[in-house]
Amino acid sequence: MSAASDENAAPAARRGPRGLPVLGVARDLRRDPLKYFVDLMLTYGDVVWFRIGPADVVMLNEPDAVRHVLQGNHRNYHKSRFYEAFRPLLGRGIFLAEDDAWLSQRRVAVPSFGGPRFAPMAAAVASAARDLLDRWAASPDGVVDVMPEMMRVTLDAVTRAFFHLDIVGEHDALHDAFTVILRHTERRVWSPLPLPERLDAILHPEYRAAMATLDGVVDRLIDDRRRNPLESDDLLTALIAAHDGHPDGRQLLRDEVVSMIAAGHESTACALAWCLCLLSRHPEAADRLRAEADALGGAEPGFGDLARLPFARMVFDESMRLFPPVWTISRRAIAEDRIGDTVIPAGTTVMLCPYAVHRNPKHWRNPEGFDPTRFAPGGEAERVRYAWFPFAGGPRVCLGQRFAVMEAQIILTMIAQRFDLELMPGETMAPEPMITLRPRTGTRMRLVARAPQGDS
Repeated sequence: MSAASDENAAPAARRGPRGLPVLGVARDLRRDPLKYFVDLMLTYGDVVWFRIGPADVVMLNEPDAVRHVLQGNHRNYHKSRFYEAFRPLLGRGIFLAEDDAWLSQRRVAVPSFGGPRFAPMAAAVASAARDLLDRWAASPDGVVDVMPEMMRVTLDAVTRAFFHLDIVGEHDALHDAFTVILRHTERRVWSPLPLPERLDAILHPEYRAAMATLDGVVDRLIDDRRRNPLESDDLLTALIAAHDGHPDGRQLLRDEVVSMIAAGHESTACALAWCLCLLSRHPEAADRLRAEADALGGAEPGFGDLARLPFARMVFDESMRLFPPVWTISRRAIAEDRIGDTVIPAGTTVMLCPYAVHRNPKHWRNPEGFDPTRFAPGGEAERVRYAWFPFAGGPRVCLGQRFAVMEAQIILTMIAQRFDLELMPGETMAPEPMITLRPRTGTRMRLVARAPQGDS
């Protein structure tokens, strides 16, 4: 299907599951959302219509249509009503902002992601990875759960790289808080008739406690920076300066910091956990990553070494094809639009599902297989644009995309330099489709220390 409009073409007939009165497909969807969306794509093709409660939803599975929504006519597509479930967590932060408010927030943040800052940011990532690996070396039983461990290292990396802060003693509390908050939010996202947020929060004290934990940590970070300002700017300094003097400045600052922390560590942590699990199941790929890491001669990777680490990037990209942390994206059509012969009425919810599109056999050979060579340097021209979009795309492409890739290359390389990781017997690698796509279980891995490289 082409995203180009053809005003003379007759509108396409709507194809998709009928669902139930009132609920639509909500009941079937909740059983196994990942399988359900893939089955919809394979059964109905490029365009699928269905209802979730009162919402009319069109699922677009063709890369040109994805490009049209995220890039070609992006101004017509705002975040859908499903994202309102994020409002208590992210408030008016950049993730949920639209139009002029979003553009203003983006302009404040962009300089912190600029090229000259990447060398010191790479050093901050390496520092966080070094602390992680030193802890692993002291592990009494040689077994780690890599999902919370990756949450810990990415949280350290983000706070050190962008906020010049070292989170001491907060990792487990933040990991547990984010887990509770995301599960609560995910339940509200897919509920056809959600309770009012305040009533829902009253009924779930564990969720209120998790939000209080998160807010307490963020408040301490902000207060510490105000008491101890830096001589040089970083993202936190820029955010404080942007919101000082605003009537709602404190709340806006909190929303921005939470948005940056949540987006900056949760998704990358999920992707890295999947990388480690997949490498354990595919020893030939693990061998190649190990050889690439050993070629550094025992030196920690820095920004100048990234070009020497193509396979680490390939592993990361392929892992995000199979298990994209942001596994579904939805938008609301502001005005009527036409994509090929499909008319999108104003108010329609448009669903884009990277998890499904990344498995479309029209664009991927052996779509369920793990094959990092798909992403070998120079192969971009052979791939259909927007058949792979784990970072979304267009003007609202993930602001931290380059940082996340660099972070993954450094962390995967440093792990490979010091340890082989083996999934413990019985671990299943089952995905849990929350707001992000985490492993549900099966991330306990045995550490096998490697001999230091570069020694005579």
